[in-house]
Amino acid sequence: MGQDKTFMSFNNETLIEHTVKELQSVTDEIIIASNDLSKYNISGLVEVRDIFPDMGPLGGMHAGLTAAKNDYAFVVSSDLPMFHARLASYLLERRKGYDVVVPEIHGYWEPLCAVYARDCLAAIEKCLRADIRQVSQFYQDVKVLKIKEAELRIFGKTEELFYNLNTPEDYQALVRRKKDGWGVKSTILDEPKRI
Repeated sequence: MGQDKTFMSFNNETLIEHTVKELQSVTDEIIIASNDLSKYNISGLVEVRDIFPDMGPLGGMHAGLTAAKNDYAFVVSSDLPMFHARLASYLLERRKGYDVVVPEIHGYWEPLCAVYARDCLAAIEKCLRADIRQVSQFYQDVKVLKIKEAELRIFGKTEELFYNLNTPEDYQALVRRKKDGWGVKSTILDEPKRI
């Protein structure tokens, strides 16, 4: 991207501000995994360093789950500009009896917008020690509930919900699409439930 994505702006707030604001209505604990603990100055957040540095999102998940006081955590990447709390609340409600609750969109997992039990730590650590960085690689060792795309359409268009920013072109496309109505929040659904 050429810059820190978390500080990019969309709808008059940075991506990290948007993610934190949405999560605050769903959970009582927000943990940010970052190797720079002075990067964010947001009150009420816990910031942790990766225990397994340079292992990408899986290393961050491991650090966050290790620090979590709750049995389950909703893990989300901060580069989803249209992520909203209703989706997190819905996935958290489905967690009973599972270690992972993860959406599947167009035949692909969305592991960075999913629910994970702290019980996943051993399987995650096994992958990290074997230099395996792909998040879904540990799924074979835990109980996973796959949430199909059709089930998630009640929250809006999945191409919007899971649109992530990886390149400057992605960001420019987002800005252009906003003119077509992207990023307009629906008022049809109930408020998210606090878990």
